[in-house]
Amino acid sequence: MNVLIIVAHGSRNKKSAQQVAALCQKISEKAQNKFDLVAHAFLQFASPFLEETIEDLVQRGARRVIVFPLFIAAGSHLLQDIPEAVEKAGKAYPGVAFTLTRHLGGIEAIEDIILHEVMTPVNCQEKADET
Repeated sequence: MNVLIIVAHGSRNKKSAQQVAALCQKISEKAQNKFDLVAHAFLQFASPFLEETIEDLVQRGARRVIVFPLFIAAGSHLLQDIPEAVEKAGKAYPGVAFTLTRHLGGIEAIEDIILHEVMTPVNCQEKADET
């Protein structure tokens, strides 16, 4: 089984977790069968945690796991926590191929996405002067 895990920071706000889950559903639909499953995971404040998700997917038959960090900037989670979790999983499950991708902010086209968003009038909500 070929799986993609989108890993986010996590929040105590349940709507945040729901947004990540919804993003995974959209990615799954757009991937058009490139992955058997697109799952989400968090590092703190929300579940499922990354380690739990990896274990669950391996138990379900995952043989190739790609981990995509949904982070803009490289902080300690991106530099230490996620790589350590992926390395630990690789040692625990030697028959599974694990790949850690660049984070969202590390993708060269991110500036194009931001510019497209801010330059598209329907995406920007201007606040009227209230004077």
